[in-house]
Amino acid sequence: MNVRYRSSVAAPVRAVLLLGVMLAALAGCTQRDMTDLQQFVETTKRTTPVKKPDPPPEIKPYTPFSYTAQGIKDPFIVAPFAEPDQIDDIVRPTGQQSGSYTGVRPDPNRVREELEKYSLASLKMMGTFRMGSNSELWALILAPDSVVHRVQKNNYLGTNHGKIVDITEQRVDLREIVPDGPGRWQERDAFLSLTQ
Repeated sequence: MNVRYRSSVAAPVRAVLLLGVMLAALAGCTQRDMTDLQQFVETTKRTTPVKKPDPPPEIKPYTPFSYTAQGIKDPFIVAPFAEPDQIDDIVRPTGQQSGSYTGVRPDPNRVREELEKYSLASLKMMGTFRMGSNSELWALILAPDSVVHRVQKNNYLGTNHGKIVDITEQRVDLREIVPDGPGRWQERDAFLSLTQ
């Protein structure tokens, strides 16, 4: 019976203690004298010079530009592929007969070789060999399909009509024919180096 009496008395004592702690905490939140803080703020406002921000830069209104060059290709429009009769007009200088143009251009009737369906960057030179003692040097080229092909001078490689002009033990030299505008072509040198 004494145990029940003690537990019932302890609960109100705890509640009173908890209430006292809460009141003490709230007493710390009461307003204090803040005159020194207010004086500091006022002094700082008076002594600090006020800087006005720089005015924003003047924004000029947009004025659109109209490209009015007549008869000249607009650089902002992608041109469609030229028709064959337009190609002759572009390539042939004034006064020349049709079909008399002798510039560089790929042969459209040539049968494409196996390694011309791959880009030059995807082909790798794996080595060289000779067939016989006095024969020319052949090169071994690895295609992306993991097949090794043997090529010699005058064979073609890559997608740019690249004709092999020389083979050494370290590299294969090519002369490619690449487009240089509508109906115009140019030659450029390229090579494949021996893969290390």
